[in-house]
Amino acid sequence: MVFQDIIEEKQESVIFIDNDKTVKKMFNPLYAPIIKILREGYRTFKEIKEEYTKHASTLPPDKTLYRHLTTLKEAGLIMEIGKRVYKGQSMTEKLFSRTAKFFHTGTKIKDQEYKDRIEKQSKILAKFLILTYDIQKNSAECIEKLLNKVHSCDIQGIDKLFRDFPDEVAEIAGNLPHDELQGVVDEYIRLNTLLNFPELKEELKKCLGID
Repeated sequence: MVFQDIIEEKQESVIFIDNDKTVKKMFNPLYAPIIKILREGYRTFKEIKEEYTKHASTLPPDKTLYRHLTTLKEAGLIMEIGKRVYKGQSMTEKLFSRTAKFFHTGTKIKDQEYKDRIEKQSKILAKFLILTYDIQKNSAECIEKLLNKVHSCDIQGIDKLFRDFPDEVAEIAGNLPHDELQGVVDEYIRLNTLLNFPELKEELKKCLGID
């Protein structure tokens, strides 16, 4: 069936999100599949429905899926970017898109949930490092403080990338699938932190009592 997609709205390169409710919607397992699907480009409702189970275990009924789209539209995360017109027919379909290629939450990740997770991880990481380096001391508290500092450095680096070069980032990343893009961003954060905060290595060695 021959069709033409008519784009009527412009997608932003990057939108910075600092609203807790909106951040929670982004990571809500009901809505996250839609956010991931639309990361790779605009879609019709039918296409979203077809791809939904790639990112979720179950597919909601059509009415529920429509409600999910409405909720994300009201939150400013997705929009109707245009319509699909079929040749020789009066039928059209709405085209849904993310409002931006990238949603950047910045320091909103540094909430109580993150701090609780770091506290638990630090105890395990300390034991792993003690095994690896044969260190006879409890370094969990020190590692927890260091991880929070590292996270702060990570945020600084990724904030600068998205704030200073939003259009360039969107062009370079293209329509990479969500998981691939996240992997690239994670590695960028790691390399950027190594380049700009070499003193963190010395702080870790001090934590572990390594000369």
